[in-house]
Amino acid sequence: MTYENEKTRLLRVKNLGLRHLSASGPVTILQDVSFELGRGEILGIIGESGAGKSTLGNAVLGLLAPEFQRVAGTIEFDGRPIGAMEEAEGAIRGRRISAIFQDHTASLDPLMSVGAQVEETILAVDSSVSRREARARAVELLTRVGIPEPELRYGNYPHQFSGGQRQRVVIAIALAGSPDIIIADEPTSALDATVQKQILKFFRALVDETGVSIILVTHDMGVVSEITDRVLVMRKGQVVEQDRTATVLDRPRNDYTRGLLAAVPRLRTSTTAAEEDAKGDRSIATQEEPDRTILLTAAGVSKSFSPGLSRCFSRANAKFTLQDVSIELPRGAIVGIVGESGSGKTTIGRIVAGLDTASAGRVTIGATEFDISKSSRRNGLLGRVQMIFQDPAVSLNPRMTIGETLRESIRFGAGMQPNDELGETAAMMDRLGLPRNLLSRYPHQLSGGQKQRVCIARALLARPEIIIADEPTSALDVSVQADIIRLLKESIEEREMTMIFISHDLAVVQQLCSSVYIFRDGRVEDFGPSDFIFSQSQNRYTRALVEARPSRFTC
Repeated sequence: MTYENEKTRLLRVKNLGLRHLSASGPVTILQDVSFELGRGEILGIIGESGAGKSTLGNAVLGLLAPEFQRVAGTIEFDGRPIGAMEEAEGAIRGRRISAIFQDHTASLDPLMSVGAQVEETILAVDSSVSRREARARAVELLTRVGIPEPELRYGNYPHQFSGGQRQRVVIAIALAGSPDIIIADEPTSALDATVQKQILKFFRALVDETGVSIILVTHDMGVVSEITDRVLVMRKGQVVEQDRTATVLDRPRNDYTRGLLAAVPRLRTSTTAAEEDAKGDRSIATQEEPDRTILLTAAGVSKSFSPGLSRCFSRANAKFTLQDVSIELPRGAIVGIVGESGSGKTTIGRIVAGLDTASAGRVTIGATEFDISKSSRRNGLLGRVQMIFQDPAVSLNPRMTIGETLRESIRFGAGMQPNDELGETAAMMDRLGLPRNLLSRYPHQLSGGQKQRVCIARALLARPEIIIADEPTSALDVSVQADIIRLLKESIEEREMTMIFISHDLAVVQQLCSSVYIFRDGRVEDFGPSDFIFSQSQNRYTRALVEARPSRFTC
């Protein structure tokens, strides 16, 4: 769409070309990229990991590192070219254009309370606001993005929030300056279906009420279908298609776009759809499963914490992350755990992996019972349990190359010889669709989706008995996600591994898992075979999760 009226057009990118100056020579990142953004419009940018989506957003913000060089094109904001970094810093970035970054952990200061960080942003943008007014505004923003008990949680620090809650705090900070444009890079990838729906409604209401424009960088087709007005499809640094959202989703012109749409997993919410898939043998969850021995049992697990300072801790003011949670993991099975952000999904995974403690309960793997009250990794777990963490950027050592990280995992778990390590590492890179030249790079040189695949490779190469996968596909585009799901299925079968799969994506859980636990407020709310849970369960909370899924991708 072209905006002939300059008052309607807010942003214009024309024939933008960008290259990266690496040690091995210049690499083209963006080529001939053009689009426009109108006032009060939501533009979605979709494409595979590494397509240049995030780089394009950073180019608009003026946040590119020195090794990136613009070779062609212009960027105009409100009728004026954005050329110098100084102009972007002094008059635009943070005030008129704000950002919600993909890595919420890196966006938050671990030494400041979340309330203080929102308040600080408000004061930086408008110095005439008093501290009292800034605090009231910060509490209002935390409320609007769905932080529970915002006045109580105002003084908490980022590590005291779940991944989804931290993402909501980052959204609140981006809104603090009342910007003209928000560039949101995967703003809902860490959120469960119900909170995602709440945030999307909030974005839509914000656009309708204030006229703010949003550039939404995402791999989630459901998000695109729910909220965007127009869609830009990117591949290998180029725009392959752009049009109204309904046109692109209903009548895509490009083969690549059609492939992306075909790869979106559908949630089967009717018994008819589930039975048809079972006949087609397309899902582990719908196959007849033999009786399996129980490999892992977590019984009566509880974990409490104090919302305030530790010296104020008492049973009277204690809150529970987990309350009397019990789960079983059959050998060779993939069991899903689903629930809202903050429901305790990640906590139970970390306790089982020996990375966190509990105040009550027991965990048994095979014939060995572990003391889950101990603060260190438990003897006997090393090598048996591997975890794929929710935040790949934090879980990778920034001082080690990707090759060094993967080879270390092989030595730790499988104990191969150096020559075998090289071949195994290269083969795993091929299976995950990662170029082998990434082995010599460091984590900061990879996209979010590439880092997530490296984390998956690291876990698989260790050949553990149990893998605990915490949102392992949340940072991946749909086509890569489909490949990863197939790889996880094959790896579980070939290597006789067992998996706990923690996710907020109901369709992926249904496709991959034989059974699923629904968590709510630190308790097990519902449990059963995946297809039964999503198509026939009468639990109100489960039905609410299912109904929050975008209807376009439900059958």
